[in-house]
Amino acid sequence: MLRPNLARALLSQLAIQGMEPGEDPVFPGARSQSLQAGRSLVTLVLEGVAARQGARDPVCLGLVGPGDLLNFDAALGTGPDESALWLTRGRQVVISADSLIEAIDRDTLIETALADMRRRMETARAEVTRHAHGRVTERLAGLLLDIHALGGATEVTLRQSDLADLLAVRRAGISTAAGELRATGAIRVRRAAILLADMAALQRAAAGSVGEQAPHSTVTDLARLRG
Repeated sequence: MLRPNLARALLSQLAIQGMEPGEDPVFPGARSQSLQAGRSLVTLVLEGVAARQGARDPVCLGLVGPGDLLNFDAALGTGPDESALWLTRGRQVVISADSLIEAIDRDTLIETALADMRRRMETARAEVTRHAHGRVTERLAGLLLDIHALGGATEVTLRQSDLADLLAVRRAGISTAAGELRATGAIRVRRAAILLADMAALQRAAAGSVGEQAPHSTVTDLARLRG
């Protein structure tokens, strides 16, 4: 079942009203904006993958990809502000909530809000499962697979500290997990970048097939307790 492209649907509605907001490129490590000069902002994701985050907590609350929205619920006044960390290169349209409310009819806004809420619940459920089960190696492999599935990326250009924050583990746990994945050939590691080298190996790692083969590590055990 195809996911509805909420971002393109809103852009089409804006175009009908004669509005064509400009697109901006975004890069790994950038953070989305929820406010500008006191006005709520909505981000329409056209390309790339980002991780939803709360206003004060860096833990990943779910991934967003092409067609998704950021801060839509908050901008309409029905939820807290949210931010996001971009995990890959991408393109976005950022528009004020006031402009959306003025240009788009109420029924469309409500329908979009409901679709956005369902999508956020689905991704949040996936993140809860990821955080609740598995070693750090399995969780990191699952995150990389989801990033690839959403945006097709084969390279994730992030610091280990950012990945540690997203998975709520220590940086040493990410280093150990990356080492285990690299040993199986699933990934290659460059400075501030992870290359997805073998998707089948990543899938095995996400399913827990690496644990028995990887050397025992006290650091990994500590990361499991933390995560």
